[in-house]
Amino acid sequence: MGLSVFSPAAHPPDERARQRAVDASNILRAPPDATLHTIVVKAAGLFDAPAAAVSIIDRDRQWFAARVGIPVPETARSISFCAHAILTPAEPLVLPDLAADDRFAGNPFVLNKPSLRFYAGVPVLSREGHPLGTLCVLDDRPRDGALPLDELAALARRAGRAIDDIRRTGMA
Repeated sequence: MGLSVFSPAAHPPDERARQRAVDASNILRAPPDATLHTIVVKAAGLFDAPAAAVSIIDRDRQWFAARVGIPVPETARSISFCAHAILTPAEPLVLPDLAADDRFAGNPFVLNKPSLRFYAGVPVLSREGHPLGTLCVLDDRPRDGALPLDELAALARRAGRAIDDIRRTGMA
């Protein structure tokens, strides 16, 4: 059996502007938001998956602004699947079988509990178009076939609007 390797995602070329957008959103200081919670519940239901989140990619961490089926409030950015997804803000990142993908097979969340096998993430954009993080769905079983990515993208746009509402109203 070969050695499993995992590499952290590179930072986007516009990381400084992206991080300023994260900071300006006020989401990192906001109390739990009912709209974001509803969105993650719907996303998990769309995929019949046990876990979903709105993840915010901060300087060195991935913080979950809303989550279902994920027991921790944050993880290190270095092991975040979502940090890879924000590199292509105009398209989803779909990983049907994490264990079969050389880029992710060595990730601690694949190798150890929760033994993740599936990831789908759509970037959540600021009003200026910077990827703040993602709306993602996770499962411990791989997937194949058609996926409701258009619906996930619509929910991600709704999450972006909810975060913009938090920014505008200063609900932090």
